[in-house]
Formats: sequence, structure tokens, C-alpha cells
Amino acid sequence: MSMVAELSDRKLRVVGSKQVLRYAAEAVLKKVYIAKDADEALTERLRAACEAHGIAVDMTHTMQQIGSACHIDVGSACAAVKKRRTVE
Repeated sequence: MSMVAELSDRKLRVVGSKQVLRYAAEAVLKKVYIAKDADEALTERLRAACEAHGIAVDMTHTMQQIGSACHIDVGSACAAVKKRRTVE
């Protein structure tokens, strides 16, 4: 599935490093997109958090591409897709 398709659902999308780090710590993310042109210190923090919680990482897109996929007017260093919750 493409990044744009995965990030199209507002209810499952998380945008921005603070939000991504928070949700990663809660282990509710399925995949994190980290911009290949984002600040290196930030990308290392994000990658470490994802690795610690077993979250898939994709670093093939730019900040502008991630921002565009999230329907925001500026670039974003990262965005993530939450796991779908099943109704019990």
C-alpha cells in the first residue's frame, strides 16, 4: 500500500514528531514514515523509539512528500499509521 493511501484516513493518521513519539511509546502504531531530509538527531530518536517497540519504519520520502500525503501545507519530519482497533 502506498504512503498516500495509508495516511489518507484521518482517524488512523498521526503527524509530527511529538505525537509519533507519544503513540510509539503506547505501542499503537503500525508504521512510521520518517523524512529522509529531516534533522538527523530527530530521525535517530524516532528510529530508536520505533525499534524499541517493533514498529516498521519507512525513510524513502521527503518532508514535503509526507506533509502533502497528510494534507498539510508544510513539510513534516514524520507521520505514522495507527493500528486498526477491532471492536470486541
